[in-house]
Amino acid sequence: MASQQEPRVIPTSASPSPPPTGEPAEVFTDVHKARAHLPVDEIAAVDALYDLSARAADVRPSGGAHIGESINTIVKRLADIDAMRGHIHTLVPKDAVDLVDIGRNPDSHMRSFISRLVSENQYSRGQHTSILAFRNALGDALSDAFPALAPSIAEEMQETEEGTSTTPQV
Repeated sequence: MASQQEPRVIPTSASPSPPPTGEPAEVFTDVHKARAHLPVDEIAAVDALYDLSARAADVRPSGGAHIGESINTIVKRLADIDAMRGHIHTLVPKDAVDLVDIGRNPDSHMRSFISRLVSENQYSRGQHTSILAFRNALGDALSDAFPALAPSIAEEMQETEEGTSTTPQV
């Protein structure tokens, strides 16, 4: 039996690679390892951006070389993140991306979205419960008004009750 090889995670960037810095970008053989390593690379990219801002704020005539170093580090960190993009398939809602683009926190949007969803769900459940209560009251009233139809009404109520659950399904 042939051994089954794990898929290799390789860089898929369309942009040119950054200049070599001595340490090669890590190539992952396991998608789960790549996913676990992504937050580490994100933090490294943010740290590199903070480093660049600190170096840019410390303006000295000889500071240009250090800023170039920081920019190369940022490019490398972003290339490391970009190398994983073909192997991590997490769908992000367009609304969340748009909120990040305009500088808003997508968590607050998601909280309000979930709150609206819960409210609509409760409203729909209330309507469903009201309709079931009306159906039962109507069946009882029809059985009282037309005693000859009571067995067929009870049978119909039983059949529709089997297809309709009044308890929430979680």
